[in-house]
Amino acid sequence: IYIAFHWHMHQPIYWPYENVIDTHNRGAYSYSLYEIFDSRYGAYTDWPYNAVKRAADAQLPHGGAQVSFSGSLIENLNNLRAVRPHYNNWQRFYKMGRELKTAMGNPRLDLVAFGYHHPLMALIGYEDMRRQIADHRKIVQDTFGHEVSYSKGIFPPENAFADWMISALVDEGIEWVFVDNIHFDRACQGYPWVKGENLVPPNPADQRNSNPGEWIQMNGLWAPSKVSAWSNRPHYVVETDPKTGQPKVTPEGKIAKMIAVPTDRYMGNEDGRGGFGALNYEMVMSQLEFANTDPEHPILIVLHHDGDNYGGGTHSYYHENFGRFVNWVKQNPQRFVCTTVQDYLDKFPPDPQDIIHVEPGSWSGADNGDAEFHKWNGDPNPETGYSPDRNSWGVMTAARNIVAQAKAQGVSHELVRKGERFLDVAQTSCYEYWDGTEMWDSHPTRACNQAVAELLPLLSKDGQDSVGPALYAPQREPYNPGGFEWGQEPETRDCTIWTYAYDTQEVESVVLQYRVFPGKKHVTSENLVLGSDKWQEMPMAGKTIAAQTNPMPLVKADEFSATLTGIKDALVDYRVVAKDKEGNETASPILHVYIGAGTVEPSGPVFEPANPTINDTITIWAEKKGDLHWGVNEWTKPIEAYWPEGTTPWQDGKAVDTPMTLDEETGRYRVIIGPFDSDEQEVETINVVFHYADDSWGKDFTIKLK
Repeated sequence: IYIAFHWHMHQPIYWPYENVIDTHNRGAYSYSLYEIFDSRYGAYTDWPYNAVKRAADAQLPHGGAQVSFSGSLIENLNNLRAVRPHYNNWQRFYKMGRELKTAMGNPRLDLVAFGYHHPLMALIGYEDMRRQIADHRKIVQDTFGHEVSYSKGIFPPENAFADWMISALVDEGIEWVFVDNIHFDRACQGYPWVKGENLVPPNPADQRNSNPGEWIQMNGLWAPSKVSAWSNRPHYVVETDPKTGQPKVTPEGKIAKMIAVPTDRYMGNEDGRGGFGALNYEMVMSQLEFANTDPEHPILIVLHHDGDNYGGGTHSYYHENFGRFVNWVKQNPQRFVCTTVQDYLDKFPPDPQDIIHVEPGSWSGADNGDAEFHKWNGDPNPETGYSPDRNSWGVMTAARNIVAQAKAQGVSHELVRKGERFLDVAQTSCYEYWDGTEMWDSHPTRACNQAVAELLPLLSKDGQDSVGPALYAPQREPYNPGGFEWGQEPETRDCTIWTYAYDTQEVESVVLQYRVFPGKKHVTSENLVLGSDKWQEMPMAGKTIAAQTNPMPLVKADEFSATLTGIKDALVDYRVVAKDKEGNETASPILHVYIGAGTVEPSGPVFEPANPTINDTITIWAEKKGDLHWGVNEWTKPIEAYWPEGTTPWQDGKAVDTPMTLDEETGRYRVIIGPFDSDEQEVETINVVFHYADDSWGKDFTIKLK
């Protein structure tokens, strides 16, 4: 088993666009910005180097680590040298780490590609992604030296990935991308979803990969859902051209195909608590050894987390604990190998025909990294209808179009770059992550206003417009229409698609194009191409939503939406097309959603007797085959004396599963539990949910005992 590390380092521009010294000196925040940086001094200077140097000194031929170091953090540290002398020459250790070489000639400290300002790349445009990576490449090479080439790999900020990013990454010379491996597993048919992973079930439209077979329940760490060894191996991913159904040819003439390197969700999260010791490497990783049967593609475990926060950002992590890891690896050379990702890929390249789909999403540190990128796409307040996050995307969508128009109309390169700089800092994902305060919620507007003020007056209103509207990545609500959603009735099948669109020459129309495949759940090659006569169109209604920022935005895109109704048990392909007055079009990728039948157990629980006591046996009825997933006293595991035959404990330690049996007379399924009269465990309530054989779930309900 090969083990790699990824440590993430980042600080934003705390006030767009202002030198961190000025922001600190005027007391913009209630805390010391200097203290934020100084408390992380070791992580930003020599600690990561010390770790990889230890691997080199131990003669681990492939040993090293990957680090993502944001451009804004580099910029902040370079500025701080003027007032914090200890940051003079801060970069030299990273430079030394890059120059340390593995046995295969790769850097032992690989400063992987990144977005300069830590943008959520799946939610910004192709040009924006390329610019953020290009600017990051320049500051990395200028700061740490041109002697070592820029990395072939990228850690997308927040480990957030979607396949529509691939063209931009490939056109910037990126060959592989880190993807949190839960999004490998959730994209497989037969994925054993559990509520404990704190994500809604994957939508069947994303489950395009075949079932990898054995699902493993990891022990010795927080791992509520089962995993597959398949998701600890790199595979290829592609971005599909909707006109051909084949891998897309990028604007630079390259094939939009790259390697997805899995980062281990649960082990990475555990390693971030303090490394070797906080994570029991031997006990946990050995649980995958039985599945490590392909010598040409051995299991790769990438431990990914912040390298400057919590246990993963401490002196002990990089020194004592990493030293213990090095000693352990040396003692077990036939079982475990410390590696850099580039060494692993050079030695064990995946089969180019091994192409998979991964579900969109990010790592666990961001509300568990759901496919909606909900941490940066917060729902509107149910009372006011306002969402600070959505407001920011509306403002940034408008600014994107203005920057693109300025570039197309030949506005001077210097002024366009100035506008791009303001737009890029607006895209800092921290501004949405740390929302909830006026200061952070208004930062995207502050930044975009500077871009708009520079460029909008220079645009010709009479010039030929060759730029299509700026279009925000289309979103949907609910994510699983007709299926399980937190706090929502499964009967809800209506699905609303929403986006933002803006053009300086006026948006003429925004249309939802969609096609319906009744009875189909999973995407096939047919669904990836535009061709067919099944497409329907629906105009998307636009509305202006007033901002609540300080300052108010100079421009903001309207929100457009359309609702699909009357569809059930069907796969729906959809995309959004926006057109301006000049006829220029912008189209989103083809997206996919399975809309469920919305049929679950009756609205109330069906059980007998109607008012059970602790002395009764209780018969619970269901309409479909499956298990009764149940606990007692607000989801506490019942003692074994209460378990009917065939009952098994659930991995979260809070519930059990009891199989339901077919009742021949009624054609329904039933399970009998009780009585609950043991002195060993008093029972006041029984918590129940149906876990059906098709891996769908019913609705939670509670039975109170008299």
